[in-house]
Amino acid sequence: MTGKSIRQRGGLRLRVYHQLRDWILQDHYHNGMALTEARVSQELGVSRTPVREAFSQLELDGLVVSSPNRSVIVQRFTDQDIQDLYEVRSRMESLAAARAALNMTDEQRAALGCIFKDEVDMTRNEPDNLSGMQDLDAAFHDLIFAGSGSKILHKILAPINVQTREARLVSLSGSGRCSGQLDEHAAILDAIGKRDSRLAEQAMRRHIARAQNSYRSVTHLQEDTLWTKTPEQP
Repeated sequence: MTGKSIRQRGGLRLRVYHQLRDWILQDHYHNGMALTEARVSQELGVSRTPVREAFSQLELDGLVVSSPNRSVIVQRFTDQDIQDLYEVRSRMESLAAARAALNMTDEQRAALGCIFKDEVDMTRNEPDNLSGMQDLDAAFHDLIFAGSGSKILHKILAPINVQTREARLVSLSGSGRCSGQLDEHAAILDAIGKRDSRLAEQAMRRHIARAQNSYRSVTHLQEDTLWTKTPEQP
């Protein structure tokens, strides 16, 4: 197999994975639905191989579970699952931010600044592009995971970035949330730039708490129906 064909195969697998991931998160594929390699390959007009590989990645993401006959079952998250993910994010991403403030390279800090600039530009020029804002938000957080210098944190948090994709779109739809997110990212970026781990940890915890509050507000989710509540730090 040539280098070009390997790249093409990898690119196709990634496109199939992204499409299936988005369809699951957008409820195009409903919770409990069985997806077979044959059905999905026909629907997307691709061979079964990239579909099989995408199923494996989706299972690692926690979005499907395996079943017999080369099929998987869609497994969407409940409201409690989403709140649990926010609590995990609050605890672990605040640690990642604190580590990133100390361990990020100059190149990573510059790249984080570029992502933030793109967020500012998109908020100004494309205020209704919530999907684009979510993509930049995910990139911002993923770079912080990588910059933490911890393979363990990055390995744990990267799939959560995928699992909370739809919840973050819901959160961003809240009134004034996009501008609020910019302010919070600016505070995180500033703390990391100053190499202040304590300030970075607090800024990240505040950011996730406010994102969670926006999600609750948009979905009218009552806090007293949940097991836990993530406190917003001063």
